[in-house]
Amino acid sequence: MNIKESVKEYLGLKSDAFKLGLVENFSLVINQFLGTFLLILVLLTALVFLATGANKWLGSVLDNPIAASFITGGFFLLLFLVLFLLRKKLFVNTFVRLFAKMFFEEKDPNARED
Repeated sequence: MNIKESVKEYLGLKSDAFKLGLVENFSLVINQFLGTFLLILVLLTALVFLATGANKWLGSVLDNPIAASFITGGFFLLLFLVLFLLRKKLFVNTFVRLFAKMFFEEKDPNARED
C-alpha cells in the first residue's frame, strides 16, 4: 500500500466517522425534541383539566362563572408573561448548551461505552 492509497483510506475513514457523528447527533436532537414535545403535550392536557376544574370551582365559590373565567384567564396570562420574560434563561440557554455539548464534545473513538 502506497502513501496515496493510505491517504485516500484515511480520508474515507474520517468521512465515515464524520457521517456517523452527524447521525448520532441528529438522532439525539430528534430524541430530545420528541421527548420535550411529549412532555409539553401531557402538561398542556393536565393544564386544560386543571383550568377547567379551577374555573368551575371558582365559579361556584364566587357564584359568578364569568368572573371565574376572567380570573382563570388572567392567571394564565400572568403565567405566560413570566415564561415569556424568562424564555432566554429557561429555553434558549438550555438548548444552546445541549447543542454545544453534542457537537463540540471531544469523543475518544477508542473508548468503550458500558
